[in-house]
Amino acid sequence: MSIDTRTDWGAARSKGSTYLAPTRGAKAHYTGGGVSTNTLTDHERCRAAMRGYQQGHFNNGWNDLGYSMWVCNHGYGFGRGPHVLPAANGPGLNSGHYAILFLVGTSGVTEPTDAMLYNFHQARHYLIDNGNAGTEIKCHKDGYATSCPGGPITQWVRSGANLPGTNPSPIPTQPGDDEMK
Repeated sequence: MSIDTRTDWGAARSKGSTYLAPTRGAKAHYTGGGVSTNTLTDHERCRAAMRGYQQGHFNNGWNDLGYSMWVCNHGYGFGRGPHVLPAANGPGLNSGHYAILFLVGTSGVTEPTDAMLYNFHQARHYLIDNGNAGTEIKCHKDGYATSCPGGPITQWVRSGANLPGTNPSPIPTQPGDDEMK
C-alpha cells in the first residue's frame, strides 16, 4: 500500500489553513464526475487526478484541495491533512468531520474496490491517531443536500462501513450512529 504525501502527488502549496479541533469522525465523498478506469492500475493517473481536483478547488476560491485525505486503489494520500479544516463537507459543516474522498465517480470507476474500502479505514485511522478524529463515519449527504458519495459508497456506509471480508463491522459505534441506518 502506498501513502502519498503532498509532495508525492505533486500538490501545489496551500494558500492558507484554519486549525481543526477534534471532530466527531469522517465523511465519505466521491468525485461526482468521471474517474478513468486507468486509475485502478496506474497510480500516476490517481496523482494527476488529485492535482486536477486541487486546481479546480483553487478556481472555486478555496485555499487548497477541499478534502482532508483521499483514497484510491493503491493507498491513501494527504489532502489538507490532520488538524486542518476541510472545505468539502459544506458551509457550516466542515468543523464536525474530516472529509475523505474516494477516487470514484459517476462514470468510469463507479464503485469502490475492496482496496479503496480498506484504504478509507487506513486514512480514517491516521486521522484518529494524528488528528483527534472521532470514530463516526457519515456520508457527505448526511449534512448537505447532495448525491455525494453516490449509491455504492452510501450503501456501504449505511450498512456499517465494514472492512472487506468482515462481518460484523469492526467500527466502534457511538451514540447516534443508528441515525445512519
